[in-house]
Amino acid sequence: MSYRLNLDTEVPAALRDCAVEQLEDAITLLREQHDADPVEAVHGARKDLKKTRSLLRLARPDMKNMSYRRENDQLRDIARSLSAARDADVMIETVDKLRERFVGRLPARAFTALRRRLQTDAKAEREQADGAISGGVLHALDAAVARVGAWKIDGSDARTLPRGAERAYRRGQKAFARAEADPTVGNLHEWRKRVKDLWYHQRLLSAAWPGLLEASADQAHELSDLLGDDHDLAILADRLAEGEGAAGRAPGDDAALRELIAERRLELQDQARALGRRLYSESPKAYRRRLAGYLEAAGPGRPVAEPV
Repeated sequence: MSYRLNLDTEVPAALRDCAVEQLEDAITLLREQHDADPVEAVHGARKDLKKTRSLLRLARPDMKNMSYRRENDQLRDIARSLSAARDADVMIETVDKLRERFVGRLPARAFTALRRRLQTDAKAEREQADGAISGGVLHALDAAVARVGAWKIDGSDARTLPRGAERAYRRGQKAFARAEADPTVGNLHEWRKRVKDLWYHQRLLSAAWPGLLEASADQAHELSDLLGDDHDLAILADRLAEGEGAAGRAPGDDAALRELIAERRLELQDQARALGRRLYSESPKAYRRRLAGYLEAAGPGRPVAEPV
């Protein structure tokens, strides 16, 4: 399904229609596809909720702080109530990527013993996810859909969108600066959250100039993936530390794996910084004005440009 705003309609309607589409997709996944693949259904629903919260940030300039925070917190709480049951599956994928990247650097047993352990974890997580989604979660999602019509955005217009994007872009720049100065796992993870806003906002506004904004969104997606891979490796290193010396793993294997993880994380962070410098090269005000210009050009008779 499409995740973009319809710029041929009024902004409040475009925002509400897109939010309802995301929330209804989450409901469909949990009600109709959970039995077939509970892990993917939950994962898809969580993604829909993240997209809805990012859309809410785009609409934020015309919302009162209390209204925005209440809605954002409720959507966040729904997402947190859904089990993140893909974690062990992601760890298996991370081990496979590490093995492929450093083929020949370590004996195969170092990877296979760890992979076997993670497969056991994944099986347990899948069994836990097989339980029916609680009625409370579905009720909360139904209520969230009903509330969209009451979002306090009736005064929103095409000026709202670049202002919301500017706010998120500014937060992204600050998160990038913190992560660049002090690349802790927490700082890098916070930066990734802001990169996802950049990616989602450019997708939402892509109809204003599809070729350019879609290409930029692809770059933000790539940056998000780089930071996501780095975060997964950090989690894998923690899991190694927790299970160090477990049966079936030769002495020294865990230490050698952690060295490869550290090496790969440095590579990913170097790539992320290079891409981040390009994506965050504008001032937030220049970014807003550029988006406003695209929206104005895409919608004759709807001036959105703001004074310099």
